[in-house]
Amino acid sequence: MKEVDYMVPLIISGIFSMLLLGFYYYKSENSVVMHFISSWYMKTRYSRAIIQKDTRKEEGIMLIVLVILILAFGLKFIVFTAVISDSMKPEFQRGDLVFTQTISKDPQVGDIITFNAFGVQNTVTHRVIGIQNDIVTTKGDNNPLADDYGTTKKDIISKAIVIEGHPVVLKGMGSYFILDFSKEGKLYKYGDQFEFLQNFFIMIRTWGYVITIIAFSALIMTMMGNKR
Repeated sequence: MKEVDYMVPLIISGIFSMLLLGFYYYKSENSVVMHFISSWYMKTRYSRAIIQKDTRKEEGIMLIVLVILILAFGLKFIVFTAVISDSMKPEFQRGDLVFTQTISKDPQVGDIITFNAFGVQNTVTHRVIGIQNDIVTTKGDNNPLADDYGTTKKDIISKAIVIEGHPVVLKGMGSYFILDFSKEGKLYKYGDQFEFLQNFFIMIRTWGYVITIIAFSALIMTMMGNKR
């Protein structure tokens, strides 16, 4: 197993902390910091008007949304699955990225679930076509026959996030995570690009809790700044 370099996530976490600290000073109406920010990013003729404008409500909402997203991904309430075959056409196909959630995994007929299949290396994302006691029968929409994995409810990892009857899919984005196989062994389809993304998401999983704590701290500091 390849050893993960933690220096990069540590640096990124430090940068993220500095940005949040700057945000806190901005929210505290520190005149020096506000003047620096306005002169650096804004045109001079609009600086005074923008500084005087009270945007705490909008920025507070944005921060809350940020915290929710960090919680959702950091605590793995929302996960994504790279599609490695065309078995679920036309809903999604090889190379797509499907967003799923782990909060409610109780399967119902018609649900699209991601599960561990016996004898299969990668996870499978197929539709539920039948449930009998603890056994869940699945099938790819593009497959002629049902799966014979003997899937149970305990094998279910997540369920697809559905909007208006269709799963949330990012077309083509999952191709960066697909593995190709050759006689020499496993090869990453996009070589160094895949390795970078793989390490990046390992970093997110490793530092997810740290970033979540930092975000909560920023939210508390913002609320304290608003009371001044």
